Amino acid sequence: MLENVVKKVDSSLSNKNASDQQQNFIWPMLISAAIFVVSILFFDAVLHNISGFKTSVWISNKITWFGRWIPTDLTGGAHTRLAMHKTGFIEMVIFLVVMFAAYLACAWFLYRRAKSGSQTFLFWFIWAGVLVVSVIYLLTPAIMTTDVYSYSSYGRILAIYHANPYFVPPKAFPHDVVYQWLQPEWRKVVSIYGPIWTIVGALLALIGGSSQLGLVLVFRCFALLCHVMNIILIVATMRAMKRSPRLILLGTFLYAWNPLVLMETVFNGHNDIFMVTFLLLGFYFCARAQQKGTFLQWHGYLLPLVSFTAAVLVKFSAAPVLPVLVLAVAFATIQVDSKNGKLVWRRALSSAVLMTVTFVLIALVCYGPFWIGHSLRDIIRGFTSLPASSDSISSVLSIFKNYNLYHALPSALNIFKSRLLWNIVNMVAMLAPILIGCIYLWRAPGTRTMALVTLASFSGFLITTPWFFSWYLVWLIGLLPLCIAARMGRLSYTLLAFSLAFSATAFFSYYTTMVGWMLLLLKPPALTWNIWLSIGILGIPIAVLVITWLLWPRFARPETISIQDTPLDLPAADSALVK
Repeated sequence: MLENVVKKVDSSLSNKNASDQQQNFIWPMLISAAIFVVSILFFDAVLHNISGFKTSVWISNKITWFGRWIPTDLTGGAHTRLAMHKTGFIEMVIFLVVMFAAYLACAWFLYRRAKSGSQTFLFWFIWAGVLVVSVIYLLTPAIMTTDVYSYSSYGRILAIYHANPYFVPPKAFPHDVVYQWLQPEWRKVVSIYGPIWTIVGALLALIGGSSQLGLVLVFRCFALLCHVMNIILIVATMRAMKRSPRLILLGTFLYAWNPLVLMETVFNGHNDIFMVTFLLLGFYFCARAQQKGTFLQWHGYLLPLVSFTAAVLVKFSAAPVLPVLVLAVAFATIQVDSKNGKLVWRRALSSAVLMTVTFVLIALVCYGPFWIGHSLRDIIRGFTSLPASSDSISSVLSIFKNYNLYHALPSALNIFKSRLLWNIVNMVAMLAPILIGCIYLWRAPGTRTMALVTLASFSGFLITTPWFFSWYLVWLIGLLPLCIAARMGRLSYTLLAFSLAFSATAFFSYYTTMVGWMLLLLKPPALTWNIWLSIGILGIPIAVLVITWLLWPRFARPETISIQDTPLDLPAADSALVK
């Protein structure tokens, strides 16, 4: 009887301690969330001062009214548009620092509270934050880039003028209403996107009509829809991977509330979020196939292949995920088919060939209607004549080229101004993680390993690409939750720290679009700032990567692959071979 009393007392005390622990974390979490939302409101006011457009929607005007106290010129000189943009950039960076600090603090408190708190409440908390921030961004009468207008222009060329946007540039229709909102250099450029996005863009352009606000709202709403789908896919995939509710909450939050993801999708409406939707859908199909034990059968890897192919046909940047999938299936098949220590390659090669042929056929079916009647030379010219193929911005190459405008580079360093050199470096940096990742894929050809290798490949590409914009970081943050596990090693933590740091510093690239473009030719001190900010964009996350890798405790548990990370539900003997 006494023992029962003691147990009841201990139970009540533990429940009380758990309740106290929940209360200890809920208020800091809510305060961090409030700071996050308020900083976004101020941030939006700054953006409206720089790149706003007129609207009669009262709630949009109320959003900008919230930050009316923010000064528009801190230079102390003549009040010019350039001074306004310089001031706006400084204020934008200040509010971004506050925003990211609140975001990381909120993630920490949410993760701590998830130990003993209600996961249902925390999921609703995440969704509520997404809803509030999305409404603010959707209705803000400003936009930081002109990509939405490019999407609209290519879509209208196809849907309204029945021309081919892969061979006919917007300048062929100077009377079109969208033409006036395009940047001059992009008016003569044909579409740089895949056929799936071209068709979707045409539908959205028709829905948006001919008003500036209508087009912006339609593309923002589509981006928000993709963002919501991505959150659902992340939760579903992590559950299929048998992650704990606590890890699912953390991974979902890190993606759903990431300031860069929210701004570049719901605010700027970039189609990178649509590409990530297909990537996440493919990884979800991988996790489900592994869960059912069908990953090594054609009907198990066909859906992931189709999804990843669709991602490539939105933007070519998704291409690294295809060889990662082929290698994962091939390695898993070899290990399952191997007997008596001998490697059997026949079925693995058949699967690889089948997947490659399927990708090529889907690509030809999608591109075929746009290529019919055009020579191979014209098709190749359409891909190679784009600014991204010859110019440079916010990259290591641009640092050398801009420095050379200010101070002539020593002859020994002139090679670093070569676009050909950086194209080669970029290709090597993208492929090297896949080649090194073969070791990980051989040990555990599962969903998490595939996500890690793809994330590493994207990272190598973004560090070395001659053509960089901040919205490319959506690729990394979208895959980041799938790499989170209960036992993470050096590689996982390094990629986590690198991706989050990169998503913060990527905003520095807006200096060029906000300030640099206003100077016909970059000159000191604007050129100096451009160089330093370009160094900051890449240097800070690389420093975080190196420090995290080197300072990882030697006594920490090594990177392990759980049983959920391998193609499961095979016969017992086959499962043993895979492990």
